[in-house]
Amino acid sequence: MAAGVMIGCPVRNRAWILPRYLEHLAGLDYPRHLLEYCFIINDCSDHSAEILDEFAARPGIRAQLIHADNKPVSAAALSFGASSSAGRSIPGHARGRYSLSRLAALRNILLEAFIASDCQYLLSVDSDILVPPQTLRELLADNCQVVSALVCNGHQLSDPDIYNNLRRVGDHYEFIRYFPRDRIFPVDCTGAAYLIRRDVIEDYGVRYSAEKGGEDIGFCESAVRQGIGLYCDGRLECQHIMEEKI
Repeated sequence: MAAGVMIGCPVRNRAWILPRYLEHLAGLDYPRHLLEYCFIINDCSDHSAEILDEFAARPGIRAQLIHADNKPVSAAALSFGASSSAGRSIPGHARGRYSLSRLAALRNILLEAFIASDCQYLLSVDSDILVPPQTLRELLADNCQVVSALVCNGHQLSDPDIYNNLRRVGDHYEFIRYFPRDRIFPVDCTGAAYLIRRDVIEDYGVRYSAEKGGEDIGFCESAVRQGIGLYCDGRLECQHIMEEKI
C-alpha cells in the first residue's frame, strides 16, 4: 500500500520563487490523495502568505498553513531549538540572515504537525528548491529512515562540487565531493531536500537544534546518536535557486 506523505518547510519572504516551488511539488509523480502539505509561515512581509493561501485553496490540495508569527512556539519546539551559542538573531530574511535557534524551532513545529497527521513520511524540501517529478517515488523506494536528494549548494561559492552531503572528520564536517551517481550512499549530515520516516520522529524523538550551528546539523547528529543511518540518493538531483535572478 502506498504511504501517506506530508511535504513542507518554514517559509519567509519567498514570493519570488514560491510559485515555481509549489508547481514542482504539485508535479510530483505520486497519488495526490496521499499527499498533505504543511508550511510554517514566518514573519513574511511580501506576498508569500497569499501565494500559499491560493495554493491551499486549489481543488484536491490538502494544506495546513501555520502562521508562526501568530502562534507561540511550544516549549517542546523551543527546548530542542534553543542554543546559547547559535541563537543570536541576524536581522533580515536573506540567505544566512536569520536566528538559527528560531529556524530550528520552526522546523520542530513542522515535526509536531507531521506527528499529529496520519502520514508515514515527511518530505522536507526548502522553499528555494525545485524537485524533479520522480523525487518522492524514488526516495520512498530507497527504503531508508532518512534519505536526501542531491542539492548543489556551491553556486554562490563558484564551486559546483559542494552539495548537501557531509562527512564527519574528527570534530568537524567536510563536504563529500566525490560520490556515486548510480545508487544511495551513506553520509554523516545532510539537509535541504530529504525524506524522513515517521518512526525517526515519533519513536526515536529526533528533533532539530541549533547547538552546533545550522539546524540540519543538530537534526542529523540527533539521528546518528540514535543509531539511525543517513543516506543520499546520488541518482536524484534537485535545482537550487539561490538568487532571485536565476
